Amino acid sequence: MPKVKCFPLGELMANCYFVYDEESGVSLVVDPGDVSAELEECIDRFGADKLRYILLTHGHFDHIAGVAHLKQEYPDAKIVIGEGDKSFTSQDNLNLGYHFGLSCDPFRVDIPVSEGDELSFGQEKIKVLSTPGHTRGGVCYIIGDSIFTGDTLISGTTGRTDFPTGSLQDMYRSIARLAAIEENLTVYCGHGPSSTMELERQYNIYIRKFLP
Repeated sequence: MPKVKCFPLGELMANCYFVYDEESGVSLVVDPGDVSAELEECIDRFGADKLRYILLTHGHFDHIAGVAHLKQEYPDAKIVIGEGDKSFTSQDNLNLGYHFGLSCDPFRVDIPVSEGDELSFGQEKIKVLSTPGHTRGGVCYIIGDSIFTGDTLISGTTGRTDFPTGSLQDMYRSIARLAAIEENLTVYCGHGPSSTMELERQYNIYIRKFLP
């Protein structure tokens, strides 16, 4: 199973993840919200030419601000984001950089994804779940026994829905979908500590709301 290392980055300490598949040697990065020498050292240690993807759970600045730099350093890595959030990569009013007095270097998306899409990753498949609510194009990624939930599911709670393109109704539908996952996946959230689906079923009031 892939190994995961967390790098909290940026002013909001959003979680960036380095994911490495030991069997095949390939790697990926999830949500690089800032430039990080430590992250790049990790990528280089496992092989710069092995970085396959830069996966983005959504388009807010604290999850994408390091993408343009990372793409420049590792041009073969494919940038992946939900179809509905493609415009966030160049519009600071959508990615919230404007509201925090910041500007994200724009970048081009290589692979826009939607519900049910799958990407190859060594011996694994990256499965895409469409989970709008925090943003209109929010997605979660399942890789092996792990799920990367961005700001859709945060340990013990869920993300805000009052930002541009957010929707409380969509978020409830997305949380209901995650509540229906039967496997006890490890949950790698956009902020805060990791969790498991079993713990979320027990203690997350939003998940519990949609349990049978």
